[in-house]
Amino acid sequence: MRLAFVTMVWRDYWLLDKWVQHNAQYVDRSSLYVINHGGDPKIHDIAQGCNVIDIPRDEVTMDLTRRRWDLLGGITNGLLAFYDRVVCTDVDELIVCLGQGGLLDHLEKSTADTLALSPIGLNLMPVGEGDVKDGVLKVYPQARLSAKYTKPCIVRDRAIWTVGGHGLQRGRFTIDPELLLFHLHYVTPDYTERMEERRQIVEQSRAHQAETQDGPEPGKRYWINWSQSEMIRDKELGLFEQSQELPVEGGFGKAAELLRAAIRTEGKKTVVDHAAMNNPPYKITVPETLRHLL
Repeated sequence: MRLAFVTMVWRDYWLLDKWVQHNAQYVDRSSLYVINHGGDPKIHDIAQGCNVIDIPRDEVTMDLTRRRWDLLGGITNGLLAFYDRVVCTDVDELIVCLGQGGLLDHLEKSTADTLALSPIGLNLMPVGEGDVKDGVLKVYPQARLSAKYTKPCIVRDRAIWTVGGHGLQRGRFTIDPELLLFHLHYVTPDYTERMEERRQIVEQSRAHQAETQDGPEPGKRYWINWSQSEMIRDKELGLFEQSQELPVEGGFGKAAELLRAAIRTEGKKTVVDHAAMNNPPYKITVPETLRHLL
């Protein structure tokens, strides 16, 4: 089984270090591909031994997210000429395999007859106490069962992702109960600093749009997840508080069943539907036996 990992990063040094260290347990660093947006030398230092691809960051356009995922999709699809599977995630997303034999063995034995596999998405909540150096899951073992992060990120054939990689255009995917995707966005030790940097990105993009008059006027919800990050975080925490506890000590089969029931296809697009998964919302507590995995 030849497996590669792909991500794209701008700053996010703590997260990149976690991404490299975590995925280097599965494959050699030469099979980790890091797109370095802006050519930051520190990214090269953190990702020593990885394939680092520098791309320019001269301006921040309104369609940056779409451009970013077009690039990620193109590189991922190209790598499939040389790898059996390619895993493409954001730098704050880490995959854990619960199956015996490890990730590579699990993927090699997978019988799913679809374009992509999706792990179960778990959005870690910042409700614990302690030092993440002692282990992320030991400090933050609680998570929301997430439609958004149940992503078809492990592909075996050419894929066209929706923006953000949350779904597929013209393709089906299988949700695998033996694979988990942990979203670390809210539990990073540098969260406040990261969100201020992203607020500045929104301002830079607005300035660029006003100067060039390139495209329509940004709407009120323009990059709201960055411009009003605290509001989005509080909303997610509010949903967490309202969520029903889903027991997972015996496995994540029920979680996969709920997510599969929420898969929707509209036109050419297939995703796990957010509204369906929030009616009602579910939360889980990572079992003690798994907390050493991250």
